[in-house]
Amino acid sequence: MHTFWINKVSGTSADTLLALGWAQLLQEVLKVLRKHDSRLFIRNCGDSFAIELSEPLYEEEFYSSRSIPFIEPLITVKQDERQGKKGHILQNGFEYDKEREKQKRLIAQLQQLPARLRTPDARFRHEPELEQVLSTGPRKELAHYQAINIFKVSDTFNDIALRWQGLTVEQQWLAIGLLYRLFSQRENGVNVAIKSWERLAKEQHIGGKSMATAVQVINPTTGKGANTTKSNKLHSGGLESFWLLELLKFKGFMLGAAPYMLKGSKDRKTYVIVPQIVALDTLTRMMEQFRAICWSSTAIKQDILAALRLTQVLVKHRREAFTSRQGLEDWEPSPIVSIASGLDVTFYKDMGSAHAIMNASTINVPTWFPDLTELPAIEQADLLLAEHLRVIRRIEGYQGKEGNEELELLRAYRDFLSGHDLRPFWKFAALYGGYLFRQREREKDAKRWLPQLTKEGLLRLIMSHQNNTSLRTILETPGFQNIASAIREATVRAQWRRSQDKDTKYEVRYGLGQDLMRKARYREEFMAALSEFLFLYNAETAREEEKLAKKLARRLTKDDYRTHKLRYPSSSNDMIQLSNLLDTYPTELVASMLIAYGYSRLDTLKSEDAQADDISDDFINTELVQEEA
Repeated sequence: MHTFWINKVSGTSADTLLALGWAQLLQEVLKVLRKHDSRLFIRNCGDSFAIELSEPLYEEEFYSSRSIPFIEPLITVKQDERQGKKGHILQNGFEYDKEREKQKRLIAQLQQLPARLRTPDARFRHEPELEQVLSTGPRKELAHYQAINIFKVSDTFNDIALRWQGLTVEQQWLAIGLLYRLFSQRENGVNVAIKSWERLAKEQHIGGKSMATAVQVINPTTGKGANTTKSNKLHSGGLESFWLLELLKFKGFMLGAAPYMLKGSKDRKTYVIVPQIVALDTLTRMMEQFRAICWSSTAIKQDILAALRLTQVLVKHRREAFTSRQGLEDWEPSPIVSIASGLDVTFYKDMGSAHAIMNASTINVPTWFPDLTELPAIEQADLLLAEHLRVIRRIEGYQGKEGNEELELLRAYRDFLSGHDLRPFWKFAALYGGYLFRQREREKDAKRWLPQLTKEGLLRLIMSHQNNTSLRTILETPGFQNIASAIREATVRAQWRRSQDKDTKYEVRYGLGQDLMRKARYREEFMAALSEFLFLYNAETAREEEKLAKKLARRLTKDDYRTHKLRYPSSSNDMIQLSNLLDTYPTELVASMLIAYGYSRLDTLKSEDAQADDISDDFINTELVQEEA
């Protein structure tokens, strides 16, 4: 076994890109040296990434008559002219304009497909008809080269790519040996490596500086003078870095990053996977799957969809591990967060002539699931993710724009993803109940109604969470369930009966969820509001029971309740049990759970629901159709 170390110097996604780039270069070296049995793993060690080879690798082996292409320059008409003036010839590169033409033809073909194939989930399922069309499309790196072009760093990128391409075979292997020595040390001596390169360049008559501009597309915290220990002025030039490290970062960008242009704007976000313990080929394959199913959206929703889609990919990887090889390998821990913990996110604001970094953050993979060590648990995880994706994708205002209400919902859900606590989720679920209730009132076509969270989905979320004991106790209390049922009967069920069955026997309690949420912080106010609702609810229930009993001239049976769609009253014992819960748990938590449960659907999680995603004309990644001139 051989271990290399990549220190986390910047504390940003740049460290991950460097690690992935070096890992990929090692992979290429192993192929050339015919070390096909050696596997390569990436391990997150806190202050560093460890790149582990299953077989030893010695610098003395670094000799071959074969060169390593590694990264392709960007070929455009403009770059041909600019590099030509420097005496460079662009060849063996990424032919940008040809790939763009393929992209345009692909868009036209996709528009002819049935609506069911124009969804991310269709790509996730690898529908044969869709796969055939996609096979004629552009290369998978197009979005990355588009980002390089849009960020106006093509000159820097091509200078670095051409420098590597211009090295002789011997010089490439000498450079690899230099990087081998650099990363073999637990503490990377970058300055020593730079001096070693300068000596090598002098001996080999290699032109060019040892340093290159550290561009923001792969270095989120770089700036023009603003990163000094005590910033007191702005320089006209950017920060610089050892050119071989920038070469590795660009390669890591191709492998581990997903760049997006946000829907409805020219702002951009780039997501970089945060690996924990994973084989390089597995990580590369998972990121290809992620980019295929995570499509562009608005700023906050994009973060949420990215986290959920990555989790889908991780769960799929776990499923494949069980179906293809009957379980995990010895080195694979069972929690999916042990593969990748989340995504580093960089937000770039469009400033007209350039993009400025506004924020660098991390969005976590949901920790909802226990160790997925059995197929039934994996299948339930798939269904739960599908339910949440359906809900999140449909949160949008008039003409697809997000207003204050939508933004509040999405922020609450993102807070839930960013932490390891279910309380923000209950706030989201309670707010969402009222939101879908109001939306359904405006939308008369039931087929276009927003999807509800399911009762089983809420229960499984609690059961899967690490600290689920207390929450499960709340949910399983009979009084809690009965009051939640009363809320459901007075809101979403009454609304359905009135709009679809023309049944108006029960009043639809508009604004109930909002009223209860406003009082949720204080026990006395919440209990007073809830008591008032239950008083009116029981009175209305009793009136309908009395009317039917008089009509039938007998005492009502359970069959009568079912046949005539009568609801059951809430008892005083229900309020006593709820009050006991409030003696033990925070009022806001119990109230949010009660409202969320009340607005949920009684159906179970179903596999067909996982495929019944909303169909949108926005079926192609935004980065495939939007680009600056």
